[in-house]
This record gives sequence, structure tokens and C-alpha cells, in this order.
Amino acid sequence: MTKQTRSASREKDPMIGRLLGDYRLDALMATGGMARIYRGEDTRLGRTAAIKVLAHDDANDDDTLTKRFQREARELAKLEHPNIITIYQYGELEGLYFLAMKLIKGRDLAQEFKRLKGDGQSMDVKRVVRILMQVASALDYAHDNSVIHRDVKPSNILITEDDTAILTDFGLVMQSSTQTTLGTAFGTPRYIAPEQATASHKAMAQSDIYSLAVVLYELLTGEPPFTGDTPMEIALSHISDPPPPPRSKNPKIPVSVENEILKALDKEPENRHRTAVEFMTNVQHGYGIDTLDLPPITTMTTRPQNNLTAKQIKGNETPRLKAKTGEKRNTRKFIFAGIFLIILIAIVGFVLSSSQGTPIEGVPVALFYNDSSFTFYNSSDVTLNVQKAEFIRGVAGTNDDYSGDRVPGDEIESKKCFRITLQGNQSKPPPECGTGTPKREQLSNQLRFFWRQETEDGNEIKSFEVRYNGNVIARCNTVARGGNDECRFTWPMPK
Repeated sequence: MTKQTRSASREKDPMIGRLLGDYRLDALMATGGMARIYRGEDTRLGRTAAIKVLAHDDANDDDTLTKRFQREARELAKLEHPNIITIYQYGELEGLYFLAMKLIKGRDLAQEFKRLKGDGQSMDVKRVVRILMQVASALDYAHDNSVIHRDVKPSNILITEDDTAILTDFGLVMQSSTQTTLGTAFGTPRYIAPEQATASHKAMAQSDIYSLAVVLYELLTGEPPFTGDTPMEIALSHISDPPPPPRSKNPKIPVSVENEILKALDKEPENRHRTAVEFMTNVQHGYGIDTLDLPPITTMTTRPQNNLTAKQIKGNETPRLKAKTGEKRNTRKFIFAGIFLIILIAIVGFVLSSSQGTPIEGVPVALFYNDSSFTFYNSSDVTLNVQKAEFIRGVAGTNDDYSGDRVPGDEIESKKCFRITLQGNQSKPPPECGTGTPKREQLSNQLRFFWRQETEDGNEIKSFEVRYNGNVIARCNTVARGGNDECRFTWPMPK
């Protein structure tokens, strides 16, 4: 940027050229309801960043905005996930609060959707699932760390040049619990969940899943489920009106996918999916998309070393996070490593095919369970041999493990069920099991219910593994007392 350009920019925006922390602002990139986004450069490291600056007048007029801004810094600082925006620095200077974040080169999902729509095109379904699966992974990670986004929408999903999705703008995670009316800044009406629209403090993980479902609905049909002349009208539709079935707007959507979307858009949060990844995985299966076409799901823990302390947030300090320098990769070594990996995979594949038979595409199965019963439903058209199956909660080899050789005959016939129930439990099997009495085993000790959420060594076990022939083929959520869940996945079928 030339001196003449900088001078002209300062006349339009006095922030251009100012130094905030280590960053000198050089261009205004975007404006929002409570902040402006500038491009800035770290004067020490030469690193470019996006600088979010709280509007000075708003900060003076409304102290809750500064508290929200400060809390956004804290929440982002404790999250480290490849699909969540990275924070570099937070600070305050002469009444200006700022947040320096990684600058993402690309466009947001709203811009990409608008570009395609303007060209008379729609986004490829595989690409839709690939992008939103990454967002789902980011949301689940945030939820596991007690962070609710509250404003999931296309413009808050940045898309890099290689289609990596980055979830940004966590500004509404600091929404005050006292702000409970429709008149408050509770989110974006077009994508807001019913419970959040009525009272923002009621927002929960399922509220973000609802918003994600609205985004998916819009990408698949070309428009959101609810529109209106005013934000209030749209919000009221989310609260009381049933969403139009997606297939009424796009008949190419599979029935199973429509069912998953409508489940995620249920008015009652408890009727929605437990996790965002579960929702998107079911959509993926509904479209028959191979997992190899999607990015791996990332699960990580918090990064306490980067947390901003209360003293740093409240005071005038400008805490800095360590820059990720990384090691420079040697291209030749990388190529050799890739060749070695390919050879290794080929050898392993040959050994496996020689000893066990080459696996072919699996068949769908479903698990339905609550705190007193567990049902394995073979939804495929073939009989499954489950002798080599294992269900493991926590550490393998303990007395809550369950092996498939306990199933009578070691087999579950097509469209049939096998049930594990509490002794004396007379609950009816799921309707999928059809007529007749399914095979079952009764247990008297609930501690052996591998699907139940229990505490081991002070930690809650929130999932159990399904293994086949020693390999993990699925991980499913455990349920707390009074809860229920389901888990669908593909059962491998050897030749």
C-alpha cells in the first residue's frame, strides 16, 4: 500500500495506520453489528492477521458489549481445532478492544453460495457434506469444551482455497443470561433455533445443530426453511411453524436425508441429534457418500497453555500466544515418505487379503438403546455373523465388555433384532424389529450395560466402541440414566 493510498484511507477511516498491540492496521475488510474487521500486520513477526475491533462508541454506550468481546477472546483462546479460527492476540488500547486472528484467504460460505446461485448453479452435494462435516466437527469440539456458538450461519463459515472450512465469529457465546426477549441481539433470525429465539440463555448444543441443519437445508434447496418481511416474523416461524419438507423444494434429496434434516429441525431440542457429527454422518450415509471423500473427523482437547487469564482480560495487558512456527518440510523426504507409506499399505493389504479375504462394501446396521435395553437391528438384506463382534466401553478386558458369541447362533437374520435388557424388563422392541419375539439376553447388573454412561477413574465414559475381528468399526455415544440414543454404521462383510 503506497503512502498516498494510506493517507486517503486514513481520511475515510482513522483506524488505518494505527498500531494495536503488535499489529498495524492497513485496510478495512468488513463491518458487523458490534465490530469492524481490519487487515493488519504483526510489526515484529511480519505476519498478516484479521483484527477485530470493537466499535468505540458502542463500547462506551454498552458495557455488556465489552464483556461479550472479552469473553469471546477467552473462549477462542481455549479452543484449538483445525476448523476453528485461531486467535493470535487480545488487548485494549485507549478504550479500543481488539482481537487478532488468523487471516483466512478465501471467501465465506454465503459468498460462495451467492456466486453459484448467480451462475444458475448449486453446490455439489459431496462438497456440501465435506464442508459441513468439518463445521460439525468444530461444533462438537466447542460443545465438549462448554462453548455454544449461537450464530452458526454461512457468513460465519470461511472456506479456504482447498475447501477447508473455518468456523469463526464466536461473538454471541457471551450473550448475557439476562437477555431473554426477542428484542435482544440473540442471533441471526434466518438460522436461529426456536428455544434461542424465545430466550437466548436457553441456547444449547442442539441449538447449534438446528442452525447447522438450516444451513444444510438452504444449500440443498436454494433457500432457508423460513423467510419473512421482518426478523421478528422469521423468528416466530422458527418457534411455531413446521418447516416445509426439503423434498418439496428439491425432489432429488433422498427421503432418509430429508428425515435427518427434519429431525435436526425439530422444535424440541431433545428430539434432535446428540451431536453435529452424528447428524452430518447420517446425511452422508443417506447420500451414499464414501468416507474417503470426506476429511477425517478431528477430536482434540483444550489448550490451557493458551488460555487468557482473568487478570489479562480485565487489565491492560496484551497477552500474546505463541506463533506456530513449525518445521520446514523437506520436499524430497516428504516424497520418499509418501512412497514408503504407499508400499507399506500395499503390503498390509496383501497380507490381510491373503489371511482374511478382502473386505467388500459393508451393510447398514442400527443400534437403539436407552438406560434399560439395547437393541441391535440388522437392517440389511443378509444374515450377519456377529461371533467376532465386541462392544467395549472404556478399557478393554473388563467385565462390562460384551462379545458377539453370546448371541444365540452367533447370527442376526435380515431385518431382525437382538436385544439385551435388564432382568424383568418387559419393554417392547423398536418397531423396526417387526413382529415376533426377537432373540435376547437378560442381565441383572446394570454396571455391565456397556452402552450406559458411567464414571471410571473419575472420568465419564461418553462412548463405547464396536469392534469386528479386532478392528474398531464404530464409536457410539453412551446414554445417561433416563436417556436414549441410536447409532447407525456399516457392518463389514468379508468375501
